[in-house]
Amino acid sequence: MLYRHLLALVVAGALFAATFTAAGPLHIATWNVEHLNEDNNAGCIPRNDDDYAYIAQRIRELNAEVVAIQEVESAEAAYRVFPEDQWTVIMSDRPNNRGAKGGNICWGTQDKRLRHQATGFAIRKGVAFTRLDAYSHLAGGDANQRWGADLKVHHDGKDIRVLSVHLASGCWGPEQDQTPNRANICITLRGQIERMVEWIQARNSANEHFVILGDFNRRLALPNDWAAERLLDQRLETTLVTADLRDGKPQEAWCDERYPDLIDHIIISNPLSESVLKSKTKEYERGRESPDHCIIATMIE
Repeated sequence: MLYRHLLALVVAGALFAATFTAAGPLHIATWNVEHLNEDNNAGCIPRNDDDYAYIAQRIRELNAEVVAIQEVESAEAAYRVFPEDQWTVIMSDRPNNRGAKGGNICWGTQDKRLRHQATGFAIRKGVAFTRLDAYSHLAGGDANQRWGADLKVHHDGKDIRVLSVHLASGCWGPEQDQTPNRANICITLRGQIERMVEWIQARNSANEHFVILGDFNRRLALPNDWAAERLLDQRLETTLVTADLRDGKPQEAWCDERYPDLIDHIIISNPLSESVLKSKTKEYERGRESPDHCIIATMIE
């Protein structure tokens, strides 16, 4: 009896350790890892073992607890750079519409084929979370648009809804808004922004803290941007954490000098924004040519 009682305590302790989050800020980040695939030499960005090792090294250096990821073929692809003994990966379950041999020809190539792209999260072992249904409504019924990956992180007595997004590409700012051949993609993006507003309204109605982060494919920090005005409407009680990320910083300090305006962002609910450590909100240098996006991160107390 004593042995069974001690064994039960050990098992309970192990389960507790597996879900216990140490006190301190929650380090959360987003990274579009640009066509991260399961296999070497596959898809639009054919990578080798060295390329995967480089991405894994960047992740180790980041040392975050929760990383929103975009342009990832599958959980198997993500585990190539997030070791399974250290991370739990969850991906949106949008159906793979690319087929076994991939989809359309990659832009600027003759023979490379686009593989499946999904949003998801890598959660460090020891961080307590609950996986939720993917936000499929974000795609608006379009099989070519990504779903949002949704989860609830349990941190320091708070439950925080976290949504990883990758919105339609091609309507980045005012120039595209006024370009006739961009009209359809801008309409698609407007629909996605409205469905994100719906998600925010649902969180507010449920009195939930939330963070939305990922590749918005929109320069939200530009003045008078229509997408920013919708997502940051004061009635939604939201804050764009990345709004002033480059203020006062020289161009050489940006993650990529070629792109003056970010399209990767973090939006947070106002009650939770009081817990954001602004000094820890940053963009990381891009490093190699690929991935073509930079890591954006913040910390929440």
